[in-house]
Amino acid sequence: MGTILRWLVNNLGLIVLALLFGFGAWTLSTLQDDPIVDENLSAKVVILGENQIGSATWSDTLPVSVTVRIRGPRSVYNRLNSSGLSVDVDLAKLSLGSHVISLTPTLPPREVELLSVQPVTGVVTIERVLSVKMPVSITLIGTPALGFRVGSPTSIPLQVTVSGTQDVISRVQSVNAVVSVDGARASVESEVRAFARDSSGQVVSEVHVVPDYISVRVPLEQLSNYRDLAVFVQLHGQPAEGYAVTDVTVDPVIVTIYGPVAAVQATKGYIETLPVMIDGAKSDIDEQIGIDVPTGVSLVSEKQTSVHVHIRVQPLIGSRTVKRTPVLLGLSQAFSVTVSPASVDILLNGPLPQLNVLTETDVIVELNLTGLQAGVHQLTPVVRVPEGITAQSVLPATVQVELAPLNNITPTVTSGP
Repeated sequence: MGTILRWLVNNLGLIVLALLFGFGAWTLSTLQDDPIVDENLSAKVVILGENQIGSATWSDTLPVSVTVRIRGPRSVYNRLNSSGLSVDVDLAKLSLGSHVISLTPTLPPREVELLSVQPVTGVVTIERVLSVKMPVSITLIGTPALGFRVGSPTSIPLQVTVSGTQDVISRVQSVNAVVSVDGARASVESEVRAFARDSSGQVVSEVHVVPDYISVRVPLEQLSNYRDLAVFVQLHGQPAEGYAVTDVTVDPVIVTIYGPVAAVQATKGYIETLPVMIDGAKSDIDEQIGIDVPTGVSLVSEKQTSVHVHIRVQPLIGSRTVKRTPVLLGLSQAFSVTVSPASVDILLNGPLPQLNVLTETDVIVELNLTGLQAGVHQLTPVVRVPEGITAQSVLPATVQVELAPLNNITPTVTSGP
């Protein structure tokens, strides 16, 4: 034992030197395989406990993420980078008021060194939410048609709930909805949005109004010496034969009269135009026509002494049957031909004026014999008609064509029974 101790004492320097050399070699090898790095990482800011703060709301100046600079082995950096760092902010642990929140993420102890965080802090404010009931006022804009008086508007519901923080709620002075009655001739019923407004009438957008849409009814009453009358267009004469009036439009459709109450109430429920002549018409009529104002009353608008009338005149649609002999196309000189039946009936649809003047050359029936060989063939006739006319059907639908070879004899065309 003494010999060993003396040897250890005599060689202590060499032993320490060997240990230091081994540790250095191990350190150098480790650094080569897993070097120390100085890099940035992104840490996401995560909000927790949002559903646990009760009747309160929150606001913040927190960033979406923070930049974290660390120093440590490459392997640890890669692990943190792949798994993702986060900064958890638990709202449930915060009381009412403003709080400065540290944005330092939790790092593995003793594995890396935290060099910096940007930004370092953020602010979270927890505020109590208040709800108050407020009546809804209605503001009417525009002017109803002349001769009408606006009654008091009503709303359903009569009041709404306004919710927000105490600071914002204190700015709300009224809840208001706007309804237009401009040009109205009957009671106005509308779904309109209700807005919370401050003392200057500006909208306070930071609050919630429930319900935010309300039903508003604004009654309108016509004064007794005014009356709305529908415009009735007087048509005189008849369109040309085969034509008919298919539509009559007038603008405006209603005019307002005024005068003594007795005279106004004695008028019919409509007012007539001066006569519009349509005798022999074959096309649309578009005119400005005067109004036949009843005695004792006047039109409210002196400028509105006439109305715009559009009368649509269109040809009547009808049917007609014509008989035609088929025209043979592509007949070879090597064959004689027999067509059975010799003629076909064609049912035509279209405007009567056009149907009534059709000639033989306007409607043509064709049979295409191109490329046919000797024998009996059933062919479908092709009908050619003018534009605007439709061939509804052909009777019979097919025609029998018999081709017979000729021996140096000029072909002839014969018809079957």
